[in-house]
Amino acid sequence: MSLREYELVMKTVADPTRARILKMLEGGEICVCQIVAVLELGQSTVSRHLFLLKTAGLVRERQEKKWVHYALDGSGNAPYAEKMLAALKGWFADDTVIARDRARVALAREIGPAEICIRGMTLPGKKRQV
Repeated sequence: MSLREYELVMKTVADPTRARILKMLEGGEICVCQIVAVLELGQSTVSRHLFLLKTAGLVRERQEKKWVHYALDGSGNAPYAEKMLAALKGWFADDTVIARDRARVALAREIGPAEICIRGMTLPGKKRQV
């Protein structure tokens, strides 16, 4: 384990949006379109965050037809990442943003990626993005 690997994980997790994504993935695998809908950010922004999380060994991706699903990476290939994911599980229990994200992730899981894509990557109650 090198100082560079440590730095990569710590800098990646230090970003609030990436921490929110990691907290979303604690509930299991979800599609990138569901993450976009929950965060209400552009797809390119979310994709960049996911790329950085994957580079640091924190998440893994799986493609299924046109959907790309992300999950926490528990493979053990990145020891600092594995330790950070374990620590993160106990964090932000009382955070209102994380609580809101959890509710929105539950809705996103319920309606599924196909419906979210049809809706323009938005959840019910929001106007479709143009």
